[in-house]
Amino acid sequence: MRKWFRKFCSSGFFIPLVLLMPYVCTILLNGADKALLLSSPDEEVMVPLLLMVQLKGDYEEEAVKAQAVIARSNLYRRLAAGEQAGKIMEEVSGEVTGKNTDRNSGGEYSFILAGTLSPGHLSQIWEMMKKADTLQENKNAADATAGQVLTYQGELKLVPYHQISSGMTRDGAEVFHNEEYSYLKSVDSSQDKDAPDYVNSTYVSASQLPARLVIKKRDSAGYVTALTADGSWLEGESFREGMHLASADFSMQKVGNAVRFLCKGKGHGLGFSQYGGNEMAKEGSSWEEILEAYFPEMELQNINSV
Repeated sequence: MRKWFRKFCSSGFFIPLVLLMPYVCTILLNGADKALLLSSPDEEVMVPLLLMVQLKGDYEEEAVKAQAVIARSNLYRRLAAGEQAGKIMEEVSGEVTGKNTDRNSGGEYSFILAGTLSPGHLSQIWEMMKKADTLQENKNAADATAGQVLTYQGELKLVPYHQISSGMTRDGAEVFHNEEYSYLKSVDSSQDKDAPDYVNSTYVSASQLPARLVIKKRDSAGYVTALTADGSWLEGESFREGMHLASADFSMQKVGNAVRFLCKGKGHGLGFSQYGGNEMAKEGSSWEEILEAYFPEMELQNINSV
């Protein structure tokens, strides 16, 4: 028995079980309301789970640390704005497998917070436990950067990130048309052009599109900021999201009865490029150097001093 227990404790399943067990036991003994309280006291516990949502794939240790600081910065910003830790945790639980697309639902693991645990949920708990190695790596990154956040002029601000830029990240003031976001500077991330998913094509039937679709404006990084659809103006990023395009840095080409959208990069292009940061980590850059490269106007601070 002791031998089995030692083997189990050293396995990858022990850590996520320890994380989940307080929720499960509290629900069974006291109900879901008490379980929600467990997510509130320690924000650092939430960072590894946030990383489960924000990072898809394998990343270098220093790149994971950089993302941990970004995750923590945005978490504290949301809490400072009045959002409840329990609600954020519920959102994360639904997205942790990357399968939940409805932010208004609790997601695959919402039964933990809803107090509806049953034998049928064992498979979902098992799926969570299979992510043990990644969860441990994320915890290591959170521990190594504990308390560190990015600030601008001593204040918590939006710290955006995306998978792959088009070669340059975008300027915040240009994207939001607001000088409040001028701290988000456009920086070189040319290593992104070597990413396997740098170029993506999406084909849309011409019958599903306006008769005349014209790109009108691009920002300094090349992303479409405005286009017209039969004379009506559309915002570039909103169009990208609505059409499920990889990025707003796209060109259009008529191919038979369809229109081909050729996109460069993945995501909105603002802030931290995860691919670019990972390449910097491979070349020996520390997490501090990575964050300085992508957020030159921001400073690292301990959250206790903000």
